[in-house]
Amino acid sequence: MKRVAVIVQRHHESVVGGSEALAWQYATLLKDAYDVELLTTTAIDISEWANVLPEGSEIKEGVRVRRFKVSLGRTPYWGRLHDRLVLDYRPLDAQGRLQFRNLKTTRYQKWSLSFQEEFIRTQGPYSASLIEFLRQTWADYQAIIFVTYLYPTTYFGLLQVPTGSGLLVPTLHNEAPAYFSAYKHAAHRAHSIIWLTEAERRLGEDLWGHTPGRVVSMSVETGLRKPAQSSGPYLLYCGRIDPNKGCRQMFDYFIRYKKDFPSGLRLVLAGKDDIPVPEDADIEFRGFVSDEEKYGLMAGAKLFLMPSPNESFSIVTLEAMAQRTPVLAYGASDVLADHIKQSGAGRIYGDYPSFAAALNSMLSNNSELSAMGEMGREYVVSRYTKESVRNALLEAVEECALSK
Repeated sequence: MKRVAVIVQRHHESVVGGSEALAWQYATLLKDAYDVELLTTTAIDISEWANVLPEGSEIKEGVRVRRFKVSLGRTPYWGRLHDRLVLDYRPLDAQGRLQFRNLKTTRYQKWSLSFQEEFIRTQGPYSASLIEFLRQTWADYQAIIFVTYLYPTTYFGLLQVPTGSGLLVPTLHNEAPAYFSAYKHAAHRAHSIIWLTEAERRLGEDLWGHTPGRVVSMSVETGLRKPAQSSGPYLLYCGRIDPNKGCRQMFDYFIRYKKDFPSGLRLVLAGKDDIPVPEDADIEFRGFVSDEEKYGLMAGAKLFLMPSPNESFSIVTLEAMAQRTPVLAYGASDVLADHIKQSGAGRIYGDYPSFAAALNSMLSNNSELSAMGEMGREYVVSRYTKESVRNALLEAVEECALSK
């Protein structure tokens, strides 16, 4: 049987991450047509990328998982490089807000390619043995799928295979490192790009110019679940509790809203707390939960909150829609704004006044909430099935294989 490799920075049942879930889904969708291997590292936690899992291979649900030792993790040195990046890369608009586009006048453009590569390598996880494995064995695979552009597993991995031999799934969003010319160079080495949404493709073409590719997307669980039992109405957030996901702003807005509009409304959180959760009687942190518990929480929530400005797809947002739960999302993410606009399944906000106004409007009209929930479910069920994603993915892989 023909072989396909999927490369991702980490893989483990305890990992909560969109790119990791996407890599595993693509591996399992392809396993009936190909001999699929998932190439990854022995790391789990992104804070240091420490070697935790054993090296070697195992068969998991019909997929061979090969893990390689991390030879360079994340250190304080990378933290200093990141601070330098922030200083060199914070163009502001007239209102003092971050404006990542039109960056040709920023000091950031003076970063050399070697300096950019130093940043990529030292953010981790850099695995010399994984890179060497790719260099020696790339010809054994009909296609090699690199998932998420940011990490050295993808960037240096793409440099090890001939131009046109790999498929890149960038999971791209508008953040400072995305403007590295190094990533543009790597993207143009790929045979083609697999995008998750049209909004992501638009950003990619803004940053990297035209590249061959298609929107393949990702399938989403759509089976309806029984709503979780609750003592009162709640808003739900699922995922990493991280400043890059807009969580500090979400906490500030919710606490302020409860002071302005006292009620029994609570905020329930499920996921990994990379930053502390405020100690507040109206905020409940569930920690890591099973998928079934997550879907039940989604089904029982009045609204699903998605405060992240950095999304390339937002799996949990679509999972919540599939449970007929309307969404209140931060409009700084073009992907989230497109989901809301195209589905009619919620509202977007840009600041605290618009957050409070949207929340009051949605919570005061149960019939509107119900209609939004139905539209959201229809949006997901009609677009993100396993069959449609698998067919598009197979076409991309076959085209890459035929070009070798």
